[in-house]
Amino acid sequence: MRPRLATAMLATAMLAAGIAAAPCDAADPVPYNEIVESIRTLAADHLGVKATDVNTVSSLFAQGLNEKTFDALVVAVQQEFGVVLDPQQLSEAKWNDKTRAMSIRRLADMVERQLRPR
Repeated sequence: MRPRLATAMLATAMLAAGIAAAPCDAADPVPYNEIVESIRTLAADHLGVKATDVNTVSSLFAQGLNEKTFDALVVAVQQEFGVVLDPQQLSEAKWNDKTRAMSIRRLADMVERQLRPR
C-alpha cells in the first residue's frame, strides 16, 4: 500500500470510528508548553524511555521511532487532544527520506493550529 494512501485511510478510519473529539473550548486553550510536554510523554511511552530523554526539536525518527510507532504516536496524539492531524503533512514528514524532520514541536504546532480559533 502506498504511504499517502495508508495515512489517509488511517485518518478516515479514525473519523469513522469517532476517535476524534471536538477541539477544546476556545475560551480555555491548552498552553503550547503543555501540548509539547504531553506529546513528549506520549513519544517517550512509544520509545520505551523517560520523557526527559526525548528531545523536542530533533527528528522523532532519529530518536528511534519507525513508521509503525510513528503511526501509533499520531493516533495517541489525536486522541489526547481531540484533533485529526493533516494526513498529507504527516505523510510528507514520515516518508521524506531526506530529512524525516517530524519533531515533537512540529507535531505540537500542528495540534495547536487545530485547537486555536482563526
